[in-house]
Amino acid sequence: MFNINDILSEDFTKYPEDVQEFMQGYSEVLREKLKEALRKDLADKMLKDIDKNNETFMTILTQILDNGCKGYNKMSTRTLLNMFLEKKGQEDFINLLEEVNKEI
Repeated sequence: MFNINDILSEDFTKYPEDVQEFMQGYSEVLREKLKEALRKDLADKMLKDIDKNNETFMTILTQILDNGCKGYNKMSTRTLLNMFLEKKGQEDFINLLEEVNKEI
């Protein structure tokens, strides 16, 4: 068995080589699923707001343009997870983990 904190920190060194390979693959799929969900959430919010309330859409767009966008690729898995939990919650995270498990 492995520790989820090791997945989040991407520290697989204390595991046997075959487990390290599995954990690396798991970590990559988890990161992609988190990024996909965060992108979809922001895009859905922006598209919904563009139809209902231009002011909210412009606020989000202005924040992106003024502050730049670090990008999900440069964020750690732990940061992606924290953002996901903040926006979606634990139940959605459990569902996301089930999706990852199906892919692995």
